Amino acid sequence: MNIALLFPGQGSQYIGMCGEAIRTSVEVRRVFEEAADILAFDLRPLILEGSMEALTRSDYAQPAVLTASYALYRLFRERFGPAVQGAAGHSLGEISALAAAGAVSFAQAVDYVRKRGRLMQQAQQEKRGETGLALDLERTVLEDLIRQIRPHGYAAISGYNSPRQFVVAGVPSALRMLDRLADDHGGEWIPFRMVPMKANAPYHSELMEEYLAEWREAISQLAFKDPEFPVWSTVTGEAIRRAEDIPGILERQLTSPVLWTQALQGMAESGASLFIDIGPQQISRNLVREHAGLPECLAFDDEGDRLQIFGLLGKERLA
Repeated sequence: MNIALLFPGQGSQYIGMCGEAIRTSVEVRRVFEEAADILAFDLRPLILEGSMEALTRSDYAQPAVLTASYALYRLFRERFGPAVQGAAGHSLGEISALAAAGAVSFAQAVDYVRKRGRLMQQAQQEKRGETGLALDLERTVLEDLIRQIRPHGYAAISGYNSPRQFVVAGVPSALRMLDRLADDHGGEWIPFRMVPMKANAPYHSELMEEYLAEWREAISQLAFKDPEFPVWSTVTGEAIRRAEDIPGILERQLTSPVLWTQALQGMAESGASLFIDIGPQQISRNLVREHAGLPECLAFDDEGDRLQIFGLLGKERLA
């Protein structure tokens, strides 16, 4: 069985995430303690007892999701220790995947996403633009609609989540036009301001270029190694195998769309036979299930799915 791991991005956070694992696993508590040393505050009160409003702020959400994802990965490896065929992460999740693959230390990853989250929170506060989900439109139809809109205001696909779910970033006037046009073509537009866990800012688009110098500076503080297993980048849609390729890919994350669909397809074509969603919630699993023809995906943070994983990998270990 060829296992590929999937790590979620911002928006997967929830109050109580990792609660059981924190109570029962020494390894998980060690991960949170290491994060506390780097951040100079303990994430556990925030994620176990805090408010969703605070946990949705990018400067808190990003280190929290990274830490929760990495802690669940460590728990997964502690219990099963299977060989991993590859991994991918959605936006922020790409950092989690790189840390899991040993391409960057967890300590450096936490410090980096704290800076990354602050820049993204700044973009939201400065209202550089907005974002939302375009649903039930063919990719070619959506691309044509955006071409119609662009003479009137900036809009761009900033995430390819599934064949019929796309993230679009832009200025408010352009997104209002998209709302009308999507409805005319049988689609639906959901602004992120209507989604409690989502940050309404134009991430992964040209509207973020103003932050590039600070973004590069944060990346320059990181030391990279060749990943222990391929990490399929959602910037390029291809596998990262060399340390020297990582800084440029992380830099391009700021203004490039998230090629989630392309990364999933690449992993499947490379031989992945089971996807495991490692991280809070089941967002990665649910997006996989919107793709026809991809391998089964099970979520480690879902009790029913976890029992299936135990059964599958327990048998695999005995074989």
